[in-house]
Amino acid sequence: MRPSDAPPASAAPEWFSDVTPRRVAVVVAGAGARGGYEAGVLSVLLPRLAAAGAVPTLFVGTSAGAINSALCTAGAHLTAADQGEAVLKVWRNLHTYDVFRSPLKTGLGTAGRWAGQLMRIPGVRLTSLLDTSPLWRMAQAAVDWPQLRANVDEGRTALAVVTTSGEDNRTVVFVDRIGQKQLPPSDDSRPIDYRRAKISRAHVLASAAIPVIFPPVQVPDEDGSVGGWYIDGGVRLNTPLKPALALDADAVVIVATHPALDAATRIPHTVAGAPPDVDDTLVRVMDAALVDRMVEDVNTLAKINMLVGAVSGRGRDEPRLEYKVVPFLAIGPPDRGTLGLLAAEVFERTSHGIANLSRITRDVDIQVLGRLLAGDGSRRGDLLSYLYFHPDFIEASIELGRRDAHEILAGDPTAGIPWQFGPGSGRYGPRGTSVAQPQ
Repeated sequence: MRPSDAPPASAAPEWFSDVTPRRVAVVVAGAGARGGYEAGVLSVLLPRLAAAGAVPTLFVGTSAGAINSALCTAGAHLTAADQGEAVLKVWRNLHTYDVFRSPLKTGLGTAGRWAGQLMRIPGVRLTSLLDTSPLWRMAQAAVDWPQLRANVDEGRTALAVVTTSGEDNRTVVFVDRIGQKQLPPSDDSRPIDYRRAKISRAHVLASAAIPVIFPPVQVPDEDGSVGGWYIDGGVRLNTPLKPALALDADAVVIVATHPALDAATRIPHTVAGAPPDVDDTLVRVMDAALVDRMVEDVNTLAKINMLVGAVSGRGRDEPRLEYKVVPFLAIGPPDRGTLGLLAAEVFERTSHGIANLSRITRDVDIQVLGRLLAGDGSRRGDLLSYLYFHPDFIEASIELGRRDAHEILAGDPTAGIPWQFGPGSGRYGPRGTSVAQPQ
């Protein structure tokens, strides 16, 4: 659904006008190669937040969202426009060979390790299908780690990255912020643990270690001693809304590559009467793991806001609630299949014809990847889009992200952020007042 098709937003209730966010968190979801879309959104969002006096005090990210969050934190000393441009620059210079070595070159070794483990040869284990040593080099060069450290230590912003423990499968949130304020207690209902850290390349790449495909990452403990092994935070918490709230955010902007509020469970995956194939089934599994929890969390926050607001509006004699109203803004594509279809379209456009012959022969890995993962159903391209680190797809994703952000944030920048507060406020929500400068 485009903004022009959205239902008219209801007017904000009186109690909402009293809500003035001071601690704005930007939550960036896991995305793989779709992270270019998030970069496009951020390049529009950050200047708009700054114009409204809502400079983010916290970035929280999972997987590719952790990389984007680290880039934003490293650029927190810049103007908001330059901060966003720095993120775009990294993505616009990214290619498949900056992320993993060619499987055509590493496949024999991968097969050998798999065979060795099957034969129970001591010390031989297959930990991943791809070799991500190029990603380690790229992360070292792309993120200004000394400047990130300075920005956190000087209180310009804070950073948290989400991982999954390889030991007990709990979500572990590494938190890097100034001061010694106590971290939130463990939440055994999800389950989530919080750990203080000086976030480094290892923390961020652990958050981005896609299970099976990328290898687990060993993250040192806070004192520098040998730590445990971690994998992609998206295994359990792809959109870390709850950690942002636990870390004292009083307003949240969610940047994701799926819509935060949708009814996509009714989108067909196959032709009528045909059984789901492998591609269809994997897309359904990934939706359940990466998207459904986000939709549930955003809906829960919206319902709590309405409940708290309704009680608050009755007068001061009403009992105080444990919860508070937390304005939020969700920015993502209109449909779950948007970026998958974009990946399929770009692949088809760049994989045929004489004009593309040199590119096809140069990017053999991408051609093989596209043939294996493109699919042919209504959600074709979904699986491909997570690993399609191709410049054409990244650029198209960036432009789509910028367009969606401009449409959602349409209007006078000084008029404030169009905060959403409840499920009845429409996809884009009513416009709130400008928020106060963080203190």
